[in-house]
Amino acid sequence: MAHTFKVEIEVVVERVEGKFASRDEIAEAIQDALASAGEGDSLSGIGADGTSEYEIVSSTVVAVE
Repeated sequence: MAHTFKVEIEVVVERVEGKFASRDEIAEAIQDALASAGEGDSLSGIGADGTSEYEIVSSTVVAVE
């Protein structure tokens, strides 16, 4: 059985080197990183007995302003 979860995250970034990037560039880079991070990954070691495993089959990243 598939389950759907919606979460809101807050990302704080700080420039550590190089020239300044625009807020739009930073937001796009964050969205790209989050979009590629989930699909195919698995969540394991959870559940009442610690042996459950779930695979992330799809994810969508939506910008919230």
